[in-house]
Amino acid sequence: MVDVKGLVGKKIEFLTIPYGSIHAFSVQTAGALLDRDTELVLYTNMLGELYQIKQDFRSAKANLWALQKLLCNHVLGEDKDPLPGVESYQCHQDSEGGIFGLLTGLRFNERPVDSVAMNNVLHSDPPILQGSEMVEMAFQGHRDITLFTTKRLITIDKKGLFGKKIEYFSMPWDKFVAFGVRKAGFLIDFDTEVLLYTELAFYPGQPGDDNSPPIPPRPEESCLELDFNKNCVDLFALKYYLTRRIMEISKLERGAPIDLQPLTNASPDPKGFERLFQWLGSDQREIDPTELDVEFHTNIKILLDDERVLMAFKAGRDVNLFTNLRILSIDVQGLVGCKIEYTSIPYRSIHAWSVESAGIWDRDSELNLYTRNRWHIAKVEMDFRSGKTDIMQIQKLMTGFCVGLPSDKKMVFGPKDYSRHERNAVGMSSLAAAFFDNSKEIDAGEMNDNFHNEIPLLLEEEQVLRAFSQARDAYIYTNRRILLVDTKGLSGQRVKYKSIPFKHIHSFEFETAGHLDRDAELYCYTTIADVQSNGIPRSVGLLNTKHSILVKYTNIYEMGQLMLENCVFAEQTKDDTEPEIEVLLY
Repeated sequence: MVDVKGLVGKKIEFLTIPYGSIHAFSVQTAGALLDRDTELVLYTNMLGELYQIKQDFRSAKANLWALQKLLCNHVLGEDKDPLPGVESYQCHQDSEGGIFGLLTGLRFNERPVDSVAMNNVLHSDPPILQGSEMVEMAFQGHRDITLFTTKRLITIDKKGLFGKKIEYFSMPWDKFVAFGVRKAGFLIDFDTEVLLYTELAFYPGQPGDDNSPPIPPRPEESCLELDFNKNCVDLFALKYYLTRRIMEISKLERGAPIDLQPLTNASPDPKGFERLFQWLGSDQREIDPTELDVEFHTNIKILLDDERVLMAFKAGRDVNLFTNLRILSIDVQGLVGCKIEYTSIPYRSIHAWSVESAGIWDRDSELNLYTRNRWHIAKVEMDFRSGKTDIMQIQKLMTGFCVGLPSDKKMVFGPKDYSRHERNAVGMSSLAAAFFDNSKEIDAGEMNDNFHNEIPLLLEEEQVLRAFSQARDAYIYTNRRILLVDTKGLSGQRVKYKSIPFKHIHSFEFETAGHLDRDAELYCYTTIADVQSNGIPRSVGLLNTKHSILVKYTNIYEMGQLMLENCVFAEQTKDDTEPEIEVLLY
């Protein structure tokens, strides 16, 4: 992008945006009467003004379809084969009528239409699809259309009274962070909903004043919400299709090898006050995943063929499953329990996580998942019943899938440990270190032994490179991640272990100590969403960390070298397949 500035035009800005930073795009045709402009919108995952880039064109001076084709060539990636067993609804005709047909029609929820006919039309007039791209599923509402193709999601939005202005929005399958389907509720709820979570922006909302009420935040492109007619769409077939397309098992980062055997056991149902406290606090307990694994492979086909449920937990009516490919949450809603939401978060979308042991007066331990989505799953919180769940076993599983490598040795899970951790109470030295807010380097070998044996947080191939102590807290730098240890409370019973993989740190800087300073600083900038405010306006940035290091014991340049080796020069799996570029002559 070339931006000529000033009256003279001598100041010129040249802005370059790699195609890899474009997560979605849309083209819009000109409207009726005096509307002569077409429009292009690029959606990026960047913060600030560049989250959305708009450009208008004179309809008679720019070929909109050639521009759309160019973006398809560079953004959509390699060709993909059609999935077997997908219903195309060829020559489909709606049979629903009567009052229910009228009500669902008024709600504008979408019904399946002939995907073969859509495929034929959109290869020529207008030429939206690539030559090798095929429409697999198609849905139509009152005027709008949603398409699931072999390479992307397409929404076609007809605007205005005459519907001549049409927006074609495209987003590749590999750009989605997570996805969910929500079953329709009881009686007059006619919608089956699909939720597609992305890394794109949301509308933060506006606070109200004396003259106008507040405007609440809206998800916009950060969570695409699609409504389908519950009587015409097979909910589980739709979820199974999205699972195959979004997770794309051939490209998944599998993590460390693991034996696909159940890791949780059935625990007795709580009774009396324990049952009440568990329901009020949403504290989960272990259940046997075997029956759920069979059910979700047969009667309710949600899981992929080579996917296995390793852990299962239940709190009230809700269930969370940890498979070898993702975390699947089943949320039963409403008094009757007919409305059920199934949310899938692939491990590749988890950019950081933390586990927190139960405190001396607490009944629950915690697991927090951090993604790049900036809406509801920016941070996912799970509570587990203390004494009924081995939180460190969950931590080990997350470590294997998020920072493990296929070349690692097969993970071995020892006997379960439901006990609490050793206390680390507050002392005078702890208070002094916390007051000065800096850390002192400690023996990395000792911490390596501690986190492999006493508190088994690390993989067998993972080694502690540098370690620092600040009061009762610690900063641990391994060859795979940064581990932040935060000891809470006067008793020191509650300890939080937060892991930030190096692969999700996109930049860093370090600052040497000044003339009278005792410490240097190391800053890390990540790709992890950081919810700063859930109010109005809603604010979600990216997580940044700051580590103050006493220069008396540590050379800050050595820490810069450590970050350079693990963030920039670390070995990464690359896809060497080049997408096929289509050249069209107009």
